[in-house]
Amino acid sequence: MILKLGWEVEVSINTLLLFRILIFPGFLFLLLFVMFCDWFERKIMAKMQNRMGPSYTGPFGILQPIADYIKLLTKEDIIPEHAGSFLFSFSPILSFSLFMFSIFFFPIDGVNVFSHEGFEGDLLLILALVTLAHFMLFISGWASSNPYSGIGSVRILIQFIGYDMPLLILSAAPAFIAGSLSLEKIASKQPIYYVFLIPWIFIPFLLTLQAELEEDPFDIPHAETEIVAGYGTEFSGRKFAFVRLSKDLQLVFGAMLAVNLFLGGPYGPVISDPPSLWFTLWFLLKTLFVIFIIEFIEAVCARLRIDHVIRANWRLMIPISILSLALTVLSIPLIKPLMEVIQ
Repeated sequence: MILKLGWEVEVSINTLLLFRILIFPGFLFLLLFVMFCDWFERKIMAKMQNRMGPSYTGPFGILQPIADYIKLLTKEDIIPEHAGSFLFSFSPILSFSLFMFSIFFFPIDGVNVFSHEGFEGDLLLILALVTLAHFMLFISGWASSNPYSGIGSVRILIQFIGYDMPLLILSAAPAFIAGSLSLEKIASKQPIYYVFLIPWIFIPFLLTLQAELEEDPFDIPHAETEIVAGYGTEFSGRKFAFVRLSKDLQLVFGAMLAVNLFLGGPYGPVISDPPSLWFTLWFLLKTLFVIFIIEFIEAVCARLRIDHVIRANWRLMIPISILSLALTVLSIPLIKPLMEVIQ
C-alpha cells in the first residue's frame, strides 16, 4: 500500500511538472503571450506613426500574429544552393529554443516553470544562454552564403557581444543590493522597486537592452535600407517563422529581465486567493509596460550607423555601466536601512 501511494504521488508530481513545462506557465502560454506582445508592439507603433496596425483578423486584429505564423508555416521552405544546409536549418530552431528555455527561469507565478525558486546564479545562466542564442542567429545568417546575410551576421557579433558586457555589469547592481544572484530572490527583496532606488542603473540598462533587442536606433543587424533583411534575408517558410519567433522572444525576454531586476518581478498586491494568479497578472502587466517603453523609444528614434553603435558601446555605455555599478555599491549602506524601514 505504501509503495502504491508513493508511485501515485510521483506520477502526480511528474504530471504537474509536465503541465507547467508544456502548458502553463510554460511553452504554450509563453508562445501565446509572445504573439500577444507582437500584436501589442505593432499597435503601439501604428498609433505613434498614425497608422491602423493589425485590424481585421480577430477583434482589433489580435489574431493577426497567429495568422502570420500559420501563413509562414504553410509556405515553401527553400534552402539556397550554396548554403550550409544543416546549420542553416538548425540554428533558427536552436536560437528559438534557447530564448524559450531562458524565460523558463523567471518566477512568472512566484516560482519558475520548473516549480521551484531557482538556484543561486540563475541570473548568470540566463544571460549566458541568451549570448549563445545570439551566436546561433549569427550562425544562421553566416550559413546562408548570402553577402547581405554575412554582413548582418557580423553586425550581430559586433553589437550583441559588445553590448552583452554593459548589460552584465548593469544586471549586477540589483544583485548587489539583494545580496544574491538568484532571480527569485532579487525580485522578492524589493519593498521599493529598484527602478526608484537606482535610476542611474535602470536608464543605461534600458538603452543597453534596446541594443540587445535590435530595436531602433540599434536595428543595424537587419537594416532594410542597407542590407535587405540582414541575417534573415535568405529565410523563408518555417525557418523564417522561427527567426521571427526568436526576435519576438528576444523582446519578451528583455522586458521580463528588466521587470525581474528593477520592478519587483511578479510581486504586487494580492487581493484574493490564489496568489499565483495575481503574481502572474502583475508580471505580465509589468512586462507590457516595459515593452511599451521600448517601443516608444523605437518610434521616436532613427537608426544609428554601425560605427556610431560601436563607439557608443566602448566609449560611452561600458564606462557609464562601470561607474553606475560603483555608485550603487557605495550607496548600499544608505539603501539597506531605507528598505528595512519600509519592510
